[in-house]
Amino acid sequence: MWDLALRLVLALWHVVGLLLVLVLLIEFGTDGLRRAIIWLRHRRPTRPDRAARSDAYAGADWATPYFDEFRTAVRLEWRPFVEWWQLPLRGNYLTIDERGLRSTPGEHDAGPDALRIFCFGGSTMMGMGARDERTIPALLQHRLRQLGVTAAVTNMGQLGHNNMQETIALQLLLKNGDRPDIAVFYDGINEMVCAEQTGRPDGVIFDAPRRAEFNLLFADRRRDLIAAALISAMPRTVRRLREITGLRLRGPIPTRLRDTDSLAGVDISALARLVVEAYAANLRVVRLLADFYGFSPLFFWQPVITTKRIKSADELRWESDETGDVEKRRRLFAAIIEEYRRHPELAAAGDVVDLSALFDDRAEPVYIDFYHLSEAGNAAVAEAMLPAIISACSGRVSGTA
Repeated sequence: MWDLALRLVLALWHVVGLLLVLVLLIEFGTDGLRRAIIWLRHRRPTRPDRAARSDAYAGADWATPYFDEFRTAVRLEWRPFVEWWQLPLRGNYLTIDERGLRSTPGEHDAGPDALRIFCFGGSTMMGMGARDERTIPALLQHRLRQLGVTAAVTNMGQLGHNNMQETIALQLLLKNGDRPDIAVFYDGINEMVCAEQTGRPDGVIFDAPRRAEFNLLFADRRRDLIAAALISAMPRTVRRLREITGLRLRGPIPTRLRDTDSLAGVDISALARLVVEAYAANLRVVRLLADFYGFSPLFFWQPVITTKRIKSADELRWESDETGDVEKRRRLFAAIIEEYRRHPELAAAGDVVDLSALFDDRAEPVYIDFYHLSEAGNAAVAEAMLPAIISACSGRVSGTA
């Protein structure tokens, strides 16, 4: 009897062992093979970032090490009210200071009497894809100095932030006594992408994974935590089990964005109106704060790749990133921009500047991915912003603002 039990245990162990070996081969053998292929092809342990090879960089030798640094070193921490904030970093290509803000060369050299300009936005304002001296705030700092305007430009841009989060960030600064003379807001893409991802207005970017993470360490979500850990530890095995069995096997992990259609059954025109109305409501709040605290606000709506008429081969690929229906994306973004242009509180407002068509007829590539611009693109945006900012600076100096 004991002999039979031992043989059963050994047989079970062989089965379990074979399954374990199979899982290890699927999970780590694939990684090992991929690393070997990458090394043979690129002579480095990781594949160069796709954005670094974008034709908008024209083969710039700094682009690949820049994105190596960005992807491995830029990190976020949780922050009350605004959800997340950048951590300090001093790298070879980008600097994030102790405030969690991207460095603007010349900001701290302007002197105590300089006009203070706070530039709010997402990663496009923060300057993803650009070196410290080529972000939009840095280019504004440089151009204002050239024109004899004494100003200190602060880059308040945070990865993934939208206009609502920026409005809250401004409130927190004002509450703590940190008041700008001019507050610049550069928005549009994150508002549109949030609507595309969720089918709703006024959400945060990548809302689904953030919802999945909520309270994951609490006791009532322990099962979700264990499921997420197991699925994350062996994603390829679980993916194949899903394909073979048809079981959900996802735990709290959301479906990939490209595998879903959040706009299915959504009235795109109605959604566009809600997106712009939410944006306009934030502007009302900022204007009320500006009246009370005594600063001048400026609101810029940024260009997006979908409206660029002459796209390079890379730009065509970026336009299709993270979507299974690029035509629906184009329709949604076009509807939002049209709604923005005819909104009564935005169309005739002196503090609102529409930059959405800035690159529509530009033949040269300026996009390095779906969201972000090359350094040349940033320079064009900064130059387009300059007249409104100079006018606001003049008003502050003359006391007419």
